Amino acid sequence: MPSPPDLLSRVPLFAALEPEDLARIARVTQQRAFAEGEDIFQIGEPGRCLYILTSGAVQILHPNRPATFQLARIGPGEFIGEMALLNDSPRSATARAAEPVEALVLDKVEFRQLVLEQPEVGLKLLEVLSKRIRAADEQISGLSSQAVRDSLTGLLNRLAFEERMEEESARVRRYGGSFSLILVDLDDFTSLNEALGHDVGDAILGWVGRLLSEHTRASDVPFRYEEDVFTVLCPWTPADVAGTVAGRLAALIGEARPPVAAEVSLSVAAASATCPVHAREGKALYHYAERALLAAKVRID
Repeated sequence: MPSPPDLLSRVPLFAALEPEDLARIARVTQQRAFAEGEDIFQIGEPGRCLYILTSGAVQILHPNRPATFQLARIGPGEFIGEMALLNDSPRSATARAAEPVEALVLDKVEFRQLVLEQPEVGLKLLEVLSKRIRAADEQISGLSSQAVRDSLTGLLNRLAFEERMEEESARVRRYGGSFSLILVDLDDFTSLNEALGHDVGDAILGWVGRLLSEHTRASDVPFRYEEDVFTVLCPWTPADVAGTVAGRLAALIGEARPPVAAEVSLSVAAASATCPVHAREGKALYHYAERALLAAKVRID
């Protein structure tokens, strides 16, 4: 197995250091092993060490309410936990061994002592760390956006809708005013999808997403809630205006021709509910709008 200085020389963090500097760092690192499935550190824990992987693979995980997202997967020669060397902030994600892992561990106390003794080495390391942290921030920001956006329509998804509903409900309870919710349902879309194929169905759903984005106010936010159900949140919108907008959107989608080769006639139902007129909590408001939507579908049939 290569010596610790040789291992350190392969890590981008230490690429600019001289052999004697690598030897100095190697003397204060410790070798550790982690079993498959073992957490190297957990989100929220105080950061104390930088881990340099010498073998195995590590998952970088972030819990996001109903699911845990893998932000990244790293292997030998890469490093994790670098923010621990700079400040005392808690860990922003969990690092878990995806298979047996071996790592060199650099403690923040030893790192800070090295910086005091050899400022030029510390400056080189800090420069590399700053670039690494910026790249990580950009990656996490992109993944966070993907986690709340529907890839087919480009609209925000159900998770984002439920969070925004709670935010709007809390705002109305605290400051007054109102907001409205619109539900738009493509009636019998499952049968259309089976008859024409999923490619056609996907094209229609994407087209509906574009229509909702283009034909709602700048302050209104459309979402894809389920396969063929869309929602629109309308801040500071009274019940009568929301009802008018719901009818207009249903007519627009129902009368327009989807950009597909097959002849398609969409049956569209829409309904609305307003907070606090119909309900004060997000879930209750959605259920009120859902009942109104079912009544609208009965009228269409």
